[in-house]
Amino acid sequence: MKHYIDITILPSDDIGVHFLWSKLMMQVHLALVEIQDSNKQVPIAVSFPNYRMNTDKPGFLGNKLRMFSVNKADLERLNIHKWLSRLTDYLHIKNIADVPADVDSFENFNRRQKAGSPDKHIRRRMKRHNETFEQASQHFVDYEMSEEDKALPFIKMKSLGSDNDFNMSIIRKTVVLNNAPVMFNTYGLSKQGCLPKF
Repeated sequence: MKHYIDITILPSDDIGVHFLWSKLMMQVHLALVEIQDSNKQVPIAVSFPNYRMNTDKPGFLGNKLRMFSVNKADLERLNIHKWLSRLTDYLHIKNIADVPADVDSFENFNRRQKAGSPDKHIRRRMKRHNETFEQASQHFVDYEMSEEDKALPFIKMKSLGSDNDFNMSIIRKTVVLNNAPVMFNTYGLSKQGCLPKF
């Protein structure tokens, strides 16, 4: 990755940062959908420079989104300023810049499907097997969501296809430098991505 744009969520007294993350990522997703190829892949990745993952409290994405591309033309074609024009009171968008020569390390970000809460599994079983809450609950008496899943930071999103709300959990992994070409999904995520951290 050679070029990037930083987008910072500004502090707001009237709107919470989690709500702004939802609005920001929905617009980023719509922008990336516009430039996707026939395989629904894009040449632009996202990272969360202030991502925080602790075991003693819930994870947090911070207040900054960084968008990367190998070719500057891809970020120019994305025209993210246009897509975020309704959020300019709440965001600070920098111009395209070159990735510094010296970086701390490399990482990637991907979506993680959580195993889900017991309530989610109970509701699903009630629907699938036409069971009462008590009957369905019996199947999940010993079930517990993993601590790692509970702690993962997430963004509340709405599916463009089904119109259903969902939580998009984001997991970060440290990786070694790999210059192999990688495409990303329309959220800018990929488990094969290798993004500079600085």
